[in-house]
Amino acid sequence: MSSPESHFLICRVCDDSNGQPHYGTICCPSCKGFFRRVYMSEKKFECYRGNMCVIEKGTRNICRACRYKKCLQVGMNVKDIRGKYNSTSTDYERSSSSAESTPKSSKDTELGVSEAMEMAQVYMNLEKYCENNYCESNMCRDEENLLIDRMLNSNVLELIQKTSPQCPRFKRDWKPLEILNLENFCRSWSRSIVHFLDFATRFPVFNQLSTSDKRAWFISRLAPCSFLTMAYQTRVEMCEGLLFGCSNVYPLKSDRWTSVENEHLRGLFSSITETMFSFVIYPMMNLKITDLHYSLLKACVFFSTGIVVTSVSDKGMELMRNEYAKHKNALLKLLMNGVENFSEQTDILFQIQDVQNTLERISAHFDQEIQYFHFLGLPIVNKNLLVECHINK
Repeated sequence: MSSPESHFLICRVCDDSNGQPHYGTICCPSCKGFFRRVYMSEKKFECYRGNMCVIEKGTRNICRACRYKKCLQVGMNVKDIRGKYNSTSTDYERSSSSAESTPKSSKDTELGVSEAMEMAQVYMNLEKYCENNYCESNMCRDEENLLIDRMLNSNVLELIQKTSPQCPRFKRDWKPLEILNLENFCRSWSRSIVHFLDFATRFPVFNQLSTSDKRAWFISRLAPCSFLTMAYQTRVEMCEGLLFGCSNVYPLKSDRWTSVENEHLRGLFSSITETMFSFVIYPMMNLKITDLHYSLLKACVFFSTGIVVTSVSDKGMELMRNEYAKHKNALLKLLMNGVENFSEQTDILFQIQDVQNTLERISAHFDQEIQYFHFLGLPIVNKNLLVECHINK
């Protein structure tokens, strides 16, 4: 007799599942076909929420894939499940499907390459989910801009709690089709804010923070993570200019800066673009950063305390520092895999650290320029959300 938790019921006709092993149900509600038993050890579960589901008592039935992986994480042995067992583990069983499945060891625990690869896969799935989390809309450009304006007039807590309007999740286009202008900068940065919202709120560790810590961490990490995404997409497209995600680009070559009509954007992004290429984009090329490396690097930037984060509690700071150490260890493990020469390993370490430090400097410079724009009374920065994230931080 098999355990009730050892299998699921799958329709023989449409291959749909009733979601729970209810023994009183014998027919599929969709097609009225009979169910067959599929044992956990042979079922290849798949998560459709970016493999980031938080499995707790009240939410344990929302995703079988993440629930199964959490069971494995806490020590469940598939061989001990009574019933049919396939001794050959699947690729999915060997991979991590939830951020909670990353090792819960202390920051001093040494990760292996396989564990680092599993962590990287988790965050690559998360990044893909956030990038693909868009929907087609019948809204015209003016309606979208009105919604963006409403979001920018809200505050960070409303945004995190998802009680405020949000920028429409239109698909980001990373092709350099037009030179950056004021409207496209506002749209692309607003879309980056919503992208970061999707990214941050799917970290179980972030959701463990207090309300005030969540707000402070969101404000601190918004710009570095957003600039890193822009840099990586620029590197992927091999573009000679910084990409913003709305088909717009700020040119790298100084003789083309005059094509940017707005003088304030020229003053803001001329130095940022040069710095990004010299200390972020080119080093990523030299290190041959892949999607896996980038995903872990973004997790490191997210968990980093940055230059100064003064309003986070000691408990929250300690939690994030431990996560940063764990993810930095995993990133370096992947980048140094197969590199035996000590000087080459040191070079990798220094380049990664330089990339992170540069992102912090760029973010600080960006905040200072936004403060200057605010002082000049420019309408684009006279918005509650931008003031909170870049001026009063």
